[in-house]
Amino acid sequence: MKILIITEEDEFYLPLCLDRFLKQNKHEVLEVVLARNPLTANMFQTAKKFVLTFGLLPFFRHACRLLQAKLLDTFPFLNHTGRYFSIQRVCRAYKIPCCHAEKINAPNFLERCRRLNPDLILSISPTQIFKETLIQLPRYGCINIHTAKLPRYRGLYPTYWAMASGEKTIGISVHYIENGIDTGKIIVQDEIEIPPRTTMDFMLRETKLKAADLLLEAVRQIESGKVSASYPQGDGSYFSFPTPESYKEFKKNGYELW
Repeated sequence: MKILIITEEDEFYLPLCLDRFLKQNKHEVLEVVLARNPLTANMFQTAKKFVLTFGLLPFFRHACRLLQAKLLDTFPFLNHTGRYFSIQRVCRAYKIPCCHAEKINAPNFLERCRRLNPDLILSISPTQIFKETLIQLPRYGCINIHTAKLPRYRGLYPTYWAMASGEKTIGISVHYIENGIDTGKIIVQDEIEIPPRTTMDFMLRETKLKAADLLLEAVRQIESGKVSASYPQGDGSYFSFPTPESYKEFKKNGYELW
């Protein structure tokens, strides 16, 4: 089975997920596509929104984390952590082609996908929304990981919102992509406990690693033709960017960002 992976560049969590998946994957990965994240197009506005929501100290701490990650990625001989700090570095390690895409629904990108002719597209948390033409392109469709127990916590930053809402567990879902946001049939789903006094950083790492395992299981089911997918049941919810009010609840629940 020929697989095309669509994700986006990230320093901390998506490289963990991709590395874990590729270590055990037995199928041909044609290419890894780095889709532009439209939410970070204006770095000044992104930084301003971060400061207004979380404050100056978390902003500077995060800036230091980013600087360290960039340093370790640029100079891998300094990296003794046992992990990668970019998707591109993961691709180099596994000798998989990696390219950038400004808009994944644009005609030029769709034509590129047709030429590659993937059997399955894996979506590893890109921010861009798949549209009908792209969804219908691969033989076995497109599947996505979402770190929430759908239908709850659709949309952005599900791990943060689950912690801010006082949940005791965080779900992880692998589902088919359909029109709509996180609305497709679920193939596999699981959840992990949120330890007391933990950090969002810890939970993001744990959920992305678990997501890789579930993604491997979903691919195995699709390959075998024994998929038992079903639409999520119960009341759904949708969330967007964190708010200062939600961050107060997040802190009140005993959590830290890092």
